[in-house]
Amino acid sequence: MAPSEALDQVLAVAEAALRSWQPEATGFLDLEERLAVEPVLQQRSGLHWCSSGGIVPSERQRLLLAREELPLMEVSMDFALVELKGNFLFDPAELEDFEAALLTTGLDSRGWGDVIPLGENGAQLIATPACAAALDGRSLQVRTVTVEAAAAPWSRLRRQARHPRPITTVEASCRLDAVASAGLGLSRARMVAAITAGRVRLNGRTVLRPHIELHPGDRVVLRGRGELHLQSRTLTRRQRWRLQLLRC
Repeated sequence: MAPSEALDQVLAVAEAALRSWQPEATGFLDLEERLAVEPVLQQRSGLHWCSSGGIVPSERQRLLLAREELPLMEVSMDFALVELKGNFLFDPAELEDFEAALLTTGLDSRGWGDVIPLGENGAQLIATPACAAALDGRSLQVRTVTVEAAAAPWSRLRRQARHPRPITTVEASCRLDAVASAGLGLSRARMVAAITAGRVRLNGRTVLRPHIELHPGDRVVLRGRGELHLQSRTLTRRQRWRLQLLRC
């Protein structure tokens, strides 16, 4: 969804929340869409909001909007779990493969959030209850594998919260591909491929150039692999960079 389209839909939900005096939830938005939407929401008086993706951390999140007089801490958004079961032993699938299959269903992409790949067993999907009900019992084609979608109780969620982990590394440069490769545990070639494929965001924006130089405070997100914060960089006597990173 284009940020402008996402903005139109969120503003419609905001107007409904202001009129009804009831909290109203949007569909799922990715980080780039939220960065485009939230500054506009801040300019609208009498409105506040919170966000959640159903799991922590989450890449796609919904916004819950309400009049400022209404507390949001006491209101929760509804999330559902869908299992995408298939045998991927001989044809491993990436996060993007599952997303491509979901797009063929004709369902509104605002209905689903994060995809949680489970290796050879398929994946799990965070969704709205309505989207989960629409997917339940359907078959999807993911690469060469037929996948059965089934609504599942939340207790079967396989995602475990990631704990921030500090990393110290010494690199020849502060290029995006070099730093992200060291911090996220991927080969340099795989990281370059991920960047050029549009899977990497720098400070919330999609980047396609591996050679961008990073600076302290920069945040790198690789879809499906987590987030990396560059906390500091120091030039050594051998003209290499000692980097303090935090992987989330």
